[in-house]
Order: sequence, then structure tokens, then C-alpha cells
Amino acid sequence: TLRERKLGKKKRGGKMDRKRKEREAELEAQLRGEDITQLKGGEFPALRYSDEETERLLAEAYAAIPPRAGKRGTLNLKREKRRWFIKRQYDYKKKLEGIATHERRMEKRHRISEEMKECRREARGVRAKDREYRDVVLRRWAEMNGHAMPSKEVVLSNETAS
Repeated sequence: TLRERKLGKKKRGGKMDRKRKEREAELEAQLRGEDITQLKGGEFPALRYSDEETERLLAEAYAAIPPRAGKRGTLNLKREKRRWFIKRQYDYKKKLEGIATHERRMEKRHRISEEMKECRREARGVRAKDREYRDVVLRRWAEMNGHAMPSKEVVLSNETAS
């Protein structure tokens, strides 16, 4: 437009700078007695009605609005209901997750407990075999070092050990 050409080459600055230059240009035009006012937003001037016509149009518009009927806040109550329903579902899901975690923990604890009981049951036989082996080794050591008389009954073989 003409005003943009008068403002010259655009330097740095954005919207605020442009508006400032436009205000300065309008002020200079007013001082010269010119009217360079540009209506922004519409291509046609606003329609002007008389006061009676305005009253008639407003009355017609308000008459076209249907009266509000029914309970107020229905959508808000529905949203609240849905929100609480979703919250209860979430809480129930978290409760089930907690129960499942507890059950897994107890299953692991029970498994470990059973393994320990089984280990203790087997330990008696292992300790007895170990004691027999130690006794045999001690007797052989005593015989080899002359601390005991050789006995014929001490024979270590795979058949007696198992």
C-alpha cells in the first residue's frame, strides 16, 4: 500500500515497530489535515440501524432463543460420574496389582522355605556319610602314623560310601 512505501525499507523490528511507525504516519497526516484512516477487518462499512429497528431486531433474536428447560449441570454431573467411575476402575486395578505382587512374593518365600526344609532333611544323611568318611580317614592316618593297630574291617569303597 501507499503507507508501506512511504515507511521505506523494513529494518529490524516486528509488529510493535510497524504499529509505532503507522501511528507516527497517522499523526503526521492529522497535522497536515489528511484522513488516511483505514478500516481493518471488513470490506463493507457496518450497517447502521435506528434505535427502533435495533430494539425490534434484538426482541426478535431474544424471542428465537428457546427457554431453558430441564435440570442444570447435567453434563457436569455426567463428567463427575464418569471421572469417579474411571478412578474406581484405576483403584481396583491397582489393588489387583498389589494382590498379585503379594502372591508372587509369598510364592517365592514358600518355595525358598520348602527348599530349605528339603535341604535340612537331606542334610542328616549327608552329615552321617561325612562323619563316616572322616572316621575312616582318621583311622587310616592313625594306622599310618603308628597310633593305632591296623583293623581289617576298615575298607573304603564306592559301594559302602553310597
